[in-house]
Amino acid sequence: MSDGRPLDQSADFDRDFRESRVASLISVNLNTFWATAIVVMAFGIWDLFVDPAHWRSAFLIQSGGAAIIVATGLFQKLPGKARWLPLMAKVRMAVAVVTSVVAAATLDRGYGFGVAGLVVILLTGPYGAIDSRDLLRANLAALAALLVATMVISLEPFDVLGTVVFASLAVAVSTLLGRVLEASNRRAYLLEQESHRDARTDSLTGLDNRRAMQERGPLELKRAKRSGEPLSIILGDLDHFKSINDRYGHESGDNALTVVATVLRAALRETDGLARWGGEEFMAILPATHARGANEVAERMRAAIAATTFPRITDGATISLGVATITKVTNLTDAWDNLIKDADQHLYRAKSEGRNRVASESR
Repeated sequence: MSDGRPLDQSADFDRDFRESRVASLISVNLNTFWATAIVVMAFGIWDLFVDPAHWRSAFLIQSGGAAIIVATGLFQKLPGKARWLPLMAKVRMAVAVVTSVVAAATLDRGYGFGVAGLVVILLTGPYGAIDSRDLLRANLAALAALLVATMVISLEPFDVLGTVVFASLAVAVSTLLGRVLEASNRRAYLLEQESHRDARTDSLTGLDNRRAMQERGPLELKRAKRSGEPLSIILGDLDHFKSINDRYGHESGDNALTVVATVLRAALRETDGLARWGGEEFMAILPATHARGANEVAERMRAAIAATTFPRITDGATISLGVATITKVTNLTDAWDNLIKDADQHLYRAKSEGRNRVASESR
């Protein structure tokens, strides 16, 4: 949930979906500009059959349009220019539309056949659009270019009417197809996001799972290396959790884990990460936090658990925690594994010294 709405209706989802679509279009369509140029040129062959006497004039216009289309494609392939692809796709559509109409206007016979290329070009719009709004802008740009072209060239009233009818029908079909494709793309993206989230979320507590933390840890170390700030982690383990399951049942044990997750989360900053590391173990990651600050957070977590009333668990529960800090990241190789190893050693010491306590390098 986000902003009180389902995930696929939230502003964040819409932004992420559009960014994903742009990346997908760049990945899939970076080289497809050749197809648009080929379509434009292919109608020259049809024009040769329809009106061989004026075919060369139409072919020259089509060649010029194809050259512009190829130029926009080569531009977007230059280093750092790939993000221009959505705009270049609209330019190509407008150029292709104008080219097909102007070339058809040079024919004495067969304008109605030649302008059929306009329909083909407009129907390609949905495959290069980010979403329905982007498709609308692309179609409006193409229609505006078409309007200018029909005002400049000399066409018979019947041909103008035919062009309007062809273009209107093509845009209508394009819009319907665009909506279907967008719905399909959004559904696929939603399923992908849910799958990604489920693979990295602990189903019982709703926290990140070990996999998610293993992915975040090295990323936080990279940020710490760039910023020069320290990074701390806290590894906690519920004391005597097996006896809780044995005395009160696994349902009570699971309920205790969900309560612990809520209590620990409340003790952390929003920027801190918290995961169920495994079983009754929890890990917190604290960016830009030195050893003293991390010890204070761990102590706050310990005290909060000790003060919590757990349903059906009369004796309550406690937690032991080990704290590890890296003050300056110089070498990322094995840094994350070593940080976990240090925290685990301190946790073992907290357990061996009587449990319900915090242990670290400085304590």
